[in-house]
Amino acid sequence: MRYHSKLELALALVAILSAASSSTTASAQGFSGERAGMEGPGFKVGRLVLHPGLSLEGGYDSNVFLENTDQEDSFILRIEGYLDVATEGAVRQAQGDAAEVEPQKIQFRGGLGARYYHYFLERVPDNVGADAHVDFSYNPSKVFSLRVMDVFRRTIRPFSDPNSAQGTTMSYGRNQNAATLDLVGRSKSKVLEGRVGYTNMLEFFDADIYGYGNNMTQRVPASLSWMFFPTSALVYTVEYSNQQFLNPGEVQDSPTLLSNNNRVLNLIGYNGALTERLSLTAMIGYSAGFYKIGEDYDDVIARVDARWRPRPTISLTAGYYRDVRPSYIGNYTLINRLHANAQFTLSGALLLGVRGWVSFDKSGVALSPDGTLLGNQPNREDTRVYAGIFGEYRFKAWLALIAQLGYLADFTDFRYLGTGALLDPRANYQRFEAWIGLRVFY
Repeated sequence: MRYHSKLELALALVAILSAASSSTTASAQGFSGERAGMEGPGFKVGRLVLHPGLSLEGGYDSNVFLENTDQEDSFILRIEGYLDVATEGAVRQAQGDAAEVEPQKIQFRGGLGARYYHYFLERVPDNVGADAHVDFSYNPSKVFSLRVMDVFRRTIRPFSDPNSAQGTTMSYGRNQNAATLDLVGRSKSKVLEGRVGYTNMLEFFDADIYGYGNNMTQRVPASLSWMFFPTSALVYTVEYSNQQFLNPGEVQDSPTLLSNNNRVLNLIGYNGALTERLSLTAMIGYSAGFYKIGEDYDDVIARVDARWRPRPTISLTAGYYRDVRPSYIGNYTLINRLHANAQFTLSGALLLGVRGWVSFDKSGVALSPDGTLLGNQPNREDTRVYAGIFGEYRFKAWLALIAQLGYLADFTDFRYLGTGALLDPRANYQRFEAWIGLRVFY
């Protein structure tokens, strides 16, 4: 079996389990989630390798507060610095040594990053986003292993218009932390693998007017996979989640009805490489949510992803997923999303990519705490669209020019009738965004 096929299978399996267990109340703004792909050779310190990086970017946002009318645009300055550290990989350890590498007993990756934003708009103050991550594995290739992870993300870009007169004193900081413990058992042949874990997720906001959204979710996921061909596996995952809002008094006075809840889901399906160039993930399952106040749900969930690499320099991905996710409007949202992306590498120095998705979403019954409708319709139904292109040109192995252009839109007939500050964009907005800059990494 070829190494890249094993790697592709493993990465896809991780993606399945991550997608199935994702239960944050609102999707976080991305924060350099793919830094590992931008690493250089690094600085070796004993068995550790340090990877520093720095970037300077200029950008433009056509609709800072995601409004339907009276949009406010702004140029943006963004400066990011980070330092990642990891144990030396097996490939690097083997350089110059033809002998088989002994599997590592301990694997570790961690890092810190900070991202400074300056908007040329008085209503948005200067602020700093941040992330930190720790990923520790003990005996990762043995029959029994342990994995401990913690991921913290702080995003500060505006996500709605609070109608606040606080001016530059208003912070849009959203802080999320997920601490995870996983126990893994596998057969000596590695045909069977089982996992059980626990994750504690916290989400809290800087501004008092958003304090009603502060919440904690406790998740207990478990999964079992059976590799029945060298590059194919049957996967089953099940999960229980409990979400509690941390400020009951503020929830009672909030503009939208929110409720403590319990959720369960399970998925079963296939994940594997059909050929050396084509791989497939196909999962189907069931999800249900039970709310102390408000409407419960139960529905079918599914995911299909096809990944094709016709050449080493070209990768194409397309798929569909159906999921039920927590929401600050109606307690939950049913999502049906189609997505596709493509990446091309030219001459070993230029990377070009396109990505896009369209999502058809429907919330639960959207109510205020007093039981009246939150908007002009019982449910919020949206068609959301994203299309973007990105590129990177490497002048040196450690220096790159980066650029990105994106379009995000929400189309809906739903109209919010209240005046309080919502944690979701009002409705029916469009945004164009562009970035260009330089990145130094090693």
